[in-house]
Amino acid sequence: MVKQRILECAFFVPIRRDANLSDGQLHSAEAWEWLDVELFLRFRGGTEAPGLYQGFYEDPDTHMRVPDESRKFIVAVGSSDVKVLRRLLAEAKSVFQQKCIYLSIAGEVEFV
Repeated sequence: MVKQRILECAFFVPIRRDANLSDGQLHSAEAWEWLDVELFLRFRGGTEAPGLYQGFYEDPDTHMRVPDESRKFIVAVGSSDVKVLRRLLAEAKSVFQQKCIYLSIAGEVEFV
């Protein structure tokens, strides 16, 4: 029996909706609850890192610097389920009204 490789994946969700895509307001408790439930249903667990992470990025549409504060989540994902995580984050973009979400898969970064 070959054991599936398990990968540590981390992603950041800004605490506010994208101001250029939406209204820049804080996310609802229901949005955060949705993410918690989905992580459990799809991966049977996860961790929210303590505190907020300060960051910034270049908006792909306006090319302006955008400061943000994000929550960081860590989840162990089987290598065959990485595509499931990508699909979840694609859904999360709509729920959290973001243009993209930063995802690190075992140290390799992509934007979903």
